[in-house]
Amino acid sequence: MNKAQAKFIADDFVNKFNAEFNDVDPNTFNALEKVLFEFGLEFNKAIKRNLQRAAAINTGALLDIEIPFIQNKESLSVLNLGYPIGSKQDKYYDFINKGVSGVGGKNAKKKFTTGKYRFKSMKVGLSMRNAIIRWLANAKFKSGAVRVPITRVEKKRKSLTAITDAAKSKRTLAYAIARGIKRDGIKATQYVDQAINLVFNKEFREALEIALSADIIVQIKSYGNNDNR
Repeated sequence: MNKAQAKFIADDFVNKFNAEFNDVDPNTFNALEKVLFEFGLEFNKAIKRNLQRAAAINTGALLDIEIPFIQNKESLSVLNLGYPIGSKQDKYYDFINKGVSGVGGKNAKKKFTTGKYRFKSMKVGLSMRNAIIRWLANAKFKSGAVRVPITRVEKKRKSLTAITDAAKSKRTLAYAIARGIKRDGIKATQYVDQAINLVFNKEFREALEIALSADIIVQIKSYGNNDNR
């Protein structure tokens, strides 16, 4: 949202008040709340764009952002954004945003070993392994093998070979991936920080000034009787 769009919302609100006194409640900050809500929607769009650009989407949970809503606390209008408090996204989104430093080692990728947070050891917890198993279940992997002609004896011999248990293979793969993450760390995407800087900038402050001015005009006009308009 830019300055012109904010002015349109503010002017529309004042015009409605002038035309029909009962259309708006002069005791609330209607224009301000409308502008805040629109900026909240812009923030959500920026979050999704940044996640897709950073290829930081696995199960898609981080894309499930709460619809912005306004809370009025005494004389304050509070814009609520992001993930619901206590949700699974709320517990780990900042690891993806700020990054996690890896434990490091001989084969560690150095460019991934910086971040606000830090893995303390190479030990892989059950919850981490299970989370990766769920990710593997959602991911679509394609594996291929070179086709080589085999004799009938070899074919029979192959058919008698024990087949690796699929569940065990997933656990082994998940453990290996988890160890790699612990070693290398998680690269910071800054998908939240970038969205904040993009949306809540100078234009945001100017838009709030315009909206608040409109609300103040309505409140002043509402004092006394309708003739004061």
